[in-house]
Amino acid sequence: MSLDYASLDQMRQSHPAWRLLRSDHAPLVASFLQRVFIVPNVRVISQADLSEALEDELFALREQLGSDTFPKPAFDYLNVWASIEKGWLRKFYRQDSDEPHFDLTPHTEKVIACPRERFRVLFK
Repeated sequence: MSLDYASLDQMRQSHPAWRLLRSDHAPLVASFLQRVFIVPNVRVISQADLSEALEDELFALREQLGSDTFPKPAFDYLNVWASIEKGWLRKFYRQDSDEPHFDLTPHTEKVIACPRERFRVLFK
C-alpha cells in the first residue's frame, strides 16, 4: 500500500477504521465495543443482549452528560454501526436462531483492540 496523498485520502474517506476514528461518536463506539467484545473475548452477541448493554451505556451517559446526549434508542445505533456506510459491526442470523446477532468487523477489532500505549504514542 502506498502512503501517497491520494491513497491516504481515499482510505480516510472509505476505510471503516478511518471512518470510526473520524466519527463524532468514536468515543462511544470504541469504548462500548471494546468493553462488550474485546475485554471479555466475546465473538458474537445477540441483538437483544447487545441492545440491552448499549441501552445501559446510553442511560449512564445521559445521566452524566444530559438527556439530549445520544437521543436515539440503542437499536438504532446498532443498525447504523452495522450499515454498509459504517461497517463497524456485522449483523447476521445464526442457523439456530431467528434473532439477529452481531460481531465486530476485522477493521473495527483492529482499531479498538489497539493497546492504550499505542494510542498515547499516536495521539500525543
